[in-house]
Amino acid sequence: MNTVNQPTFREINAKSIFSSKTFWGAALTALAAIAPIVGDAVKKHELSVEHTVNIVIILATTGATVAGRVQAESPVFTPDGLPGPNKSDFETSNS
Repeated sequence: MNTVNQPTFREINAKSIFSSKTFWGAALTALAAIAPIVGDAVKKHELSVEHTVNIVIILATTGATVAGRVQAESPVFTPDGLPGPNKSDFETSNS
């Protein structure tokens, strides 16, 4: 294939990452997984290494899920300053 036939960011309609069901599913799943860990830590009055490792694993896998969504076939944009394409990368210019 040549570059003439390839779509550019400006030719593709994209939606905000915050409109993605995958993003919210990953975020809420992470929250549901972390809440009991934090509850246990509060109950014991200490945040153990095991608690911390479990939270880090949950956050890493959630990050991988969100990164996969950003790279998926139907594109999404992320807010300015966050990794991933910005909304302006998808807007067409009127010039």
